[in-house]
Amino acid sequence: MNSKERMYAVLRGGKPDCVPVCPHWWGNYKFEIAGKDYMLDCWGDGQSMVPIYEAFYERFRPDWFHLSGGYPRMRRGFPSREFRAVREDGRMWLIAPDGSRDEILADQTLASEKEASRRRWEGLTVPQAIDRMLESPSRLTAEQIVAEGYTDHAAEIVRRHGDSVFICVNVGAPGLLPFGVERYAESLMALYDYPEGVKKLVQKRYREELEWAKAFASVGVHGWLISEDVAGADTISPRMYEEFLYPSDCWLFEQVAQLGMVPMVYFCGDVRPLIPLIRESGVRALLIEDNRKAFSFDVVQIVRQLQGKVCLFGNIDTTELLLRGTPEEVEQAVQEQIVAAREGPFVVANGSPLAPGTPPENVEAMIRAARKYGCLA
Repeated sequence: MNSKERMYAVLRGGKPDCVPVCPHWWGNYKFEIAGKDYMLDCWGDGQSMVPIYEAFYERFRPDWFHLSGGYPRMRRGFPSREFRAVREDGRMWLIAPDGSRDEILADQTLASEKEASRRRWEGLTVPQAIDRMLESPSRLTAEQIVAEGYTDHAAEIVRRHGDSVFICVNVGAPGLLPFGVERYAESLMALYDYPEGVKKLVQKRYREELEWAKAFASVGVHGWLISEDVAGADTISPRMYEEFLYPSDCWLFEQVAQLGMVPMVYFCGDVRPLIPLIRESGVRALLIEDNRKAFSFDVVQIVRQLQGKVCLFGNIDTTELLLRGTPEEVEQAVQEQIVAAREGPFVVANGSPLAPGTPPENVEAMIRAARKYGCLA
């Protein structure tokens, strides 16, 4: 089997020739492997990102491409490739072709965008702000998303590698938090203060999300992965997840499958109480976070609970083991987790995006160990 065949086998509940290994490399680490500065080199267009993704793939040869949601061809009326990102006097700036500049903040957002977001909701109560969001026009259609270049990187990688490697696009969840993490407390309180408005907003955002899924399906992407970053049982109750998000998750997973892509979900936080719901949701893969905070996952037990209906991606520790451990310790961790594949569909993976500064030898050790201990044929 090639990597694509191996992934489709396990995602369909079958037995691949070898347990797939899929590092979680959605974040900034790929820039480091390509010899780039992730704070400055992420402002180009999709074509400029292709060699960065390929550098990671060629170095480690995992069983998937783990892509982000895309990069526009135009930014503020200028071609994205004509922007320059620079460091000056300890600060970072994005400089447009006309010489205007915008500060790049530590969280990789632009100062102007953060200020615009603050002003948008200034003086509004939570219900007023949510009602305004509901009244606002829907965002881009699938055709517009393609036309503006957001799928360019995926289309090119599918063209080059799509016959042999599984191509997955990972996006943020459509969103439970009305105001995002910048107004985190207010967003969570809205679940109590204005639940009906939040429910309607979730449904609207999921409809908008489907347009992005349609766009990427049109260029041949194989898997569509959403990240539920605030839906774990350590953040909201399982009842609230079932009430506010689960119906929309089920709807989206069904729509994604009808588009010909594999629906997948990454849960941050404690997912254990939600396993019965996830098992029946129509999703085909579940990615889980590293053991941390107040929870620890037994991957063998979770695979059993998923009953062959959902493939589990493992959660090799990113921030301690892969970042600070040795290749020998990484190999031991993979050997211990890979026994889960005896119980049902399982993929060797790390639980969080690879951290900048991770020794490449540790990533190589994870992949090498998966190949060593995971061959089932």
